[in-house]
Amino acid sequence: MDCTDGRGVDTVEPTATDAVEYDLDGDVATVTLTRPDRLNAVTKELYTGVMGALEQASVDEARVIVLQGAGRAFCVGADMKAHGERERTAAEKREYAWAAQRACRAVQTHERPVIAKVQGYAIGAGAELALSADLIVMADDAEMRFPEAGIGTYVGGGVTYRLPERVGTATAKRLLLTAASVGGDEAAEIGLVDETVPPTDLNDAVADLAGEIAGNAPIPVAFAKEHLNRRADDPELALTAEVDALLTCMETDDWQEGVDAFAEDREPIFEGQ
Repeated sequence: MDCTDGRGVDTVEPTATDAVEYDLDGDVATVTLTRPDRLNAVTKELYTGVMGALEQASVDEARVIVLQGAGRAFCVGADMKAHGERERTAAEKREYAWAAQRACRAVQTHERPVIAKVQGYAIGAGAELALSADLIVMADDAEMRFPEAGIGTYVGGGVTYRLPERVGTATAKRLLLTAASVGGDEAAEIGLVDETVPPTDLNDAVADLAGEIAGNAPIPVAFAKEHLNRRADDPELALTAEVDALLTCMETDDWQEGVDAFAEDREPIFEGQ
């Protein structure tokens, strides 16, 4: 399978390969894949690093997380060079596969919104990590691809439910069965990503989006992510969950801040409580 710090800067426990870095700027946490010499190709240690960084974001009470890759690419997928160095045991293969699944699921289910910032390439495991994010902003000269069918392996990271949620079943089939590359403009057109911008505007676009989310009340933001991820088939369950969340929000200081800010014609300052 291919799932191939004042608050200034803080770093998580480094992995064996220092494959992931973490920093916190105000309310925005950034998780960076740091194997640029391998175009951030995934390893088990990288997956472990991603999960550790997400846990640190929770501890720091970050309001939004940016997932990005250092250098020329977001992530090109599995490290095929490492795969070819030796034959792994069945147990090692299963352990690697489940490390990928757990990392992607940790992105999907984190209580705070995750934005994937995609430049260069998001291929295979890289595409799966990007797709696990709540929002994807992509450089218009970047590409995303699920090449698994073309190299004799299979997708992971929840692609079989995340991809059709974004693009529909028919388009998801086309992308997986043909292993075709999708450029920035097409990716935005079919809903695979939320926004494409020129490469020189990517950092600002992601910073603006993260800032917009971080400025909102974090409790309802978390409820929204949770409920949308749940995708209740029973409308009654969804309605009940909404009422429960609303009543919870109405008991918070942020609720009163929102009411007061509206009455006073000013921007609210939410504290997350």
